Formats: sequence, structure tokens, C-alpha cells
Amino acid sequence: MKTILSLVLLLFSLFSKAQASEPAKQKDAPLEVAVSIHLNKIYDINSVNQTYMIDGYLVLSWHDPKLEKKYCRKYGNKLVYENKEFPKDILVPSFEFINILGDREIINRRLIVNSDQNLIYNERFHGRFTTSMDFHKYPNDKQCFTIQLESFSMEKEDLVFVNPQLFPKVLDASYMEEWNILDKKDYVNEMMYNHLSANKKGESFSRCNFEIFAQRKIEYYLWKVFLPIGLLVVASWLVFWVKDFANQLNISFTLMLTMVTFNFFTSSLLPTLPYNTFIEIVIISGYISIFLTLIAIIFTYAYSKNKRTTVKINNFFQVFFPLLYILFIVLCIIIIFV
Repeated sequence: MKTILSLVLLLFSLFSKAQASEPAKQKDAPLEVAVSIHLNKIYDINSVNQTYMIDGYLVLSWHDPKLEKKYCRKYGNKLVYENKEFPKDILVPSFEFINILGDREIINRRLIVNSDQNLIYNERFHGRFTTSMDFHKYPNDKQCFTIQLESFSMEKEDLVFVNPQLFPKVLDASYMEEWNILDKKDYVNEMMYNHLSANKKGESFSRCNFEIFAQRKIEYYLWKVFLPIGLLVVASWLVFWVKDFANQLNISFTLMLTMVTFNFFTSSLLPTLPYNTFIEIVIISGYISIFLTLIAIIFTYAYSKNKRTTVKINNFFQVFFPLLYILFIVLCIIIIFV
């Protein structure tokens, strides 16, 4: 009896060691999906809403070793599905555009299944995207227009984006007519979401980023905004050459009202911001300059004892106001742009 018991214990011990010596089952490597976007056009850029429309082609390509052999043998070199429901037994990675507003419109789409188990998903899309914009230097501001693509249901341990590419490699002015394209960038990063998991670790997803850096063309604002404002400010200094006090007041008040129209114009171009843009600083400085000239002529009229004193004061203001205004504008340019 003791011999049988010893034999059983020996077999159990050998079985346990054999199980312990077996290598742990390795988890499958995540599915690698290459992403590329061919940009047709960026248009309808709305600074007020901080949105822009994008028309382009999206291409996803990956290798699926688990693809059923029937797709590799029965159909020869490749099988193409166009604008219809794809086979349920073919896994097409689910994804979403993170910074799109509403649904994207898919104009055409297709799935190519190659005999070497490589698959290519292609679609033409367009939609309204959004990104945070900085308007401190407006209208000479630089903005970054982004397209963010992220895995929807598969975490990073199951799916990762690789080899992001934005085409064409060189973007010319035809893609954004009111902007000068400076550079572009594409990269993959990881995003963590804590609300998807009960534990504190959170869930991580792969995100593909395409960024286009552009600078707003300033020529329109130079001729339509800055030049008229400059002429109004210069005209406000001419009151010091006018001898009649009533005419001085009329000129100053008329110029002040004219500046109001520019304020309404610029407020319709931008969203409500907690800071002043460069163009708003220029308009505010115009308000202040015209108001100070108004105060100056009233002060001169009230406290000047004779015409000789009036001429001396006006001669001083003829030099003081242009120098003060130019110094202020130069200082603002240095602070904001340098």
C-alpha cells in the first residue's frame, strides 16, 4: 500500500514539474495597420467656429495571417469589394476621426483582398474638422490643421497604427488658397482613457496624427484694414493744423465713429476670445489716439490764453502724437511677433 502511494506521489510530482516547465503561452502581437491620407483640398476655413472642411482619400493596409484560405485560392490574385457590404469573416479594423464634427461623408470605398493575405481598405471622404486655434498674431497668425485617426474598439495591445504618410509629399498653395503652407507632419502616439475601465490603469489606444502648418496671407488685411485705419489715425493728427475749434471737434468725432465700423468688421471675423488679437490692438490704439487728440484740442481751447500759445501747443502735439503712436505700434509688434 505504501509503495502504491509513493508511486502516485512521484507521478503527481513529475506531472507538476512538467507543467511548470512548459513555456507560458505568448499573446499574439498587435495588428499593425499602415495609414496614409491623400489630401485633395482643405477649404471653407471658418475662424469664428475654428473649423475647416477636408476632402481626401484614406488608405489602410495590413496583413491578416488568419484570413481564410478560400480568399487566397478561389479568387486568384485578388478580390475587390466596392461600395457594398464587406464579407463578415474579413476583419476590417474599426476606426474613427477624433476631431471631426458630425459624421464623415463616404463618397466611395473599396476593400482589396490579395492572395498573400495583405488587405487594403480605401475610401474617399470629406467632413468638417476642428482644432484649437491661436489668434494672438491675427491676421498674421500661423495655424495647425490636424486630422486625427484613432482605433475605436481595439486597444493598443490589439491594434497599432504604423507608417503614417500624408500625400502629396509637397503641398502647394492650391490646397489652401488663402494660406501659405509652411510644413506638414505625421506621427503615431498613444492615448489613454480612464473612463473605459473600472481600474485606475485605464485603456490605451493607438492614434495617428496628420498635421498641416500654414500661415494666413496678410495682403488682404493690409489693404482693406490696416491702410484705412492708418489713414484715419493720420487724419486725426491733422486737426492740429486746423484753426477753427468747431471744425476740429467735427473732424475728431467723425473719425471716431468711422473707427467703430472697423471694430464691428473685425469682431465678425473671429470668435469671442479672452485676449486681444494684433488687429484689435491696432484698432484700440486708433480709438485711443483719436480720443487723445480730442482731449488735446479741448485742453488747448480751454487753457490757451492767446493765439501764440495755441500755436506752440499745436506744434508740440503735431510731433508728439505721431511719435507716441508709432512707438506704441512698434512696441506691440516686438512683443507679439518677436
